[in-house]
Amino acid sequence: ASNNQETLKETTTGSADKEVTIALDYLSEMRRIRGPTFSCASRTPKSVREALEVYQLSTVTFEDDESFTPNQVGINGFFETDAAIPPKTKVFVPYDGEHALGSAGQAGSTPCTVRVMEINSMKRLVFEGQQLGNCLEDRRSSQVKYLSRVRQGMSSFWSMSFVRPSGDVEYQCLVEVWHTRQGNVIHQAEGPRPRTIPTPEAWYWLSRWCAAEDLDLTQWNCYS
Repeated sequence: ASNNQETLKETTTGSADKEVTIALDYLSEMRRIRGPTFSCASRTPKSVREALEVYQLSTVTFEDDESFTPNQVGINGFFETDAAIPPKTKVFVPYDGEHALGSAGQAGSTPCTVRVMEINSMKRLVFEGQQLGNCLEDRRSSQVKYLSRVRQGMSSFWSMSFVRPSGDVEYQCLVEVWHTRQGNVIHQAEGPRPRTIPTPEAWYWLSRWCAAEDLDLTQWNCYS
């Protein structure tokens, strides 16, 4: 009985510690994205709890992993709950043409949580490759190439995901931002195989993030 009590205590403590860590990470990230005036004071406990739950669903971490230094140019992520694309929105996706979004029955009309987060470790980068089915999944040469760029501070890598109302997490694209003297440039934004080009819905939110963080999307090339 004593052993069972100790096990229960450790499990409960570990779970509580994890929840505290998630909450602190969430608050810290929201302050970076929304600014120092961000506060939960005006929100209901229910809405805060729901935001924490979807934040946790889209957070994947690994132990015994090589951590990346966060980008040094001040780029923040993106996190928006109940995110829906306005009706009658038109989006032009390079190599794919124009798409209508946001109206009833169209992509983007059902609210979801949209998150763009910086990839902070090697295993997390490989995990992204596994979710998208790209070369990072199992090609060592690609992993080394990407790792070299992030170690030198030339690039940062970002993951865009949607958390649907069902709780399903959909990984939309891996984004590489080049940090150049002329500014920060979207070099790659690769969606799941076999399409590789981001979906129109993902492109809409990618454009929103780029506008918020002053990132140049015009130089993106899916064949780069």
